[in-house]
Amino acid sequence: MTYHHIPLHRLGFITALVIMLTFKADHAGAQSWEPPYDGSDSAVLYYPDQNAVYIRYGWENRKTDILVIKGKLPKARYYSYNLYDDRTKGTIAAIADFEVKPDHPQGDSYTIYVVPEKLKGQYPNQIIVPDSVVFTSVFLRYYLPENGILAGVPLPVLNWKKGDQFLPVSPSLPIPAKNNNEAQALEKLIRSDPKRITKKERQVLTSPASSKDEKERVIAKLMTVPIFKQAADPNQLGAFNYNSSGNYPNRDNHYIVMPVNLKNKSLLVVRFKAPTHAVTLGDISKEVRYYSLSQGNEYTNTSITMHDNQLRVSPDGFIYVVVAKEDADVKAKAASMGINFMPLLYKERIVLILRHMLPSPSFSSSTREVPIFDNRKSAGEQSADKTIGAFALIGKFYKRNDWNTITNASQFNFQ
Repeated sequence: MTYHHIPLHRLGFITALVIMLTFKADHAGAQSWEPPYDGSDSAVLYYPDQNAVYIRYGWENRKTDILVIKGKLPKARYYSYNLYDDRTKGTIAAIADFEVKPDHPQGDSYTIYVVPEKLKGQYPNQIIVPDSVVFTSVFLRYYLPENGILAGVPLPVLNWKKGDQFLPVSPSLPIPAKNNNEAQALEKLIRSDPKRITKKERQVLTSPASSKDEKERVIAKLMTVPIFKQAADPNQLGAFNYNSSGNYPNRDNHYIVMPVNLKNKSLLVVRFKAPTHAVTLGDISKEVRYYSLSQGNEYTNTSITMHDNQLRVSPDGFIYVVVAKEDADVKAKAASMGINFMPLLYKERIVLILRHMLPSPSFSSSTREVPIFDNRKSAGEQSADKTIGAFALIGKFYKRNDWNTITNASQFNFQ
């Protein structure tokens, strides 16, 4: 992989001097990031992967200054920067670790330039903010960080570049509250289907005493509940590519989601074929950089994630996971069959999320290939296995008596 950087002499003496003075090792200004969102915290919304750490900085796009981010290569499987429109919570642009050019060949430091559209130029590692975006934020993500959740390196330094000056940033702006149009749209959504949320949850949305986090949790549920209509076939559950643009998605992750109604059900067994995966930062030679299976609830919290190095692959190349209440006998049997056990942590509804990160362009069976769910079509014809076959997540319920008769994975008889 070939890297290049802009030599200091091309920046001019004053600019070069400011850069050297600004980016001292003390990392002044790093405190302007928000506290890290640890994916292992089950209170975090929008279905985080529990092996990921998310760090946000938000600001108002005044179109006059460039945000300069100076960081060190982390000890992690992966890192990236995603730029978002905070109104829509959708991705504008992103840059992944293998795309980031270091400050010096073979060096361990890098500089990211987040540039207003009118100021775009010849910056390395440039991310452009469209003029149409008012409130924006950048998320730094680490996956499988080592030596602590910050991957053994200091937080990157943030500064504003204004002409030839580098100035410290202000504290991060929080995610903006819903505006009147968005509030009216939510109200209309509730009126159209009052059963989406409970009476108590509707009170949370309307009460001035409710915190922003409490309201956001109910809003997340409001958007998620409709997917459970696709969990109708108890004989074979499918996974779908739902539009995740409003959930601060990572551009490099491609998700398929299996909604599951658990009422009066016993054991759930799911299966998918294991892609090859990388184990080191920047490796793009495998089918995916990383994959995982997460369990979440209707509020978009995630309770557990099992990643590629934790999931046992059966001799047939598939990963089988038994999802059930904690039970010593079920766990022991799963272990004896060489398959995986995932504890069931919710009562009536769960979602299972299969992630493929940075799938190779040559990997034609990644979750990236599954079309976004279309409400005008039947769920059955949009199940991910119709597009990517064995690499899709599929599932079946088993009664306890039927489970007791199974002795090896081939007896699950997945179609």
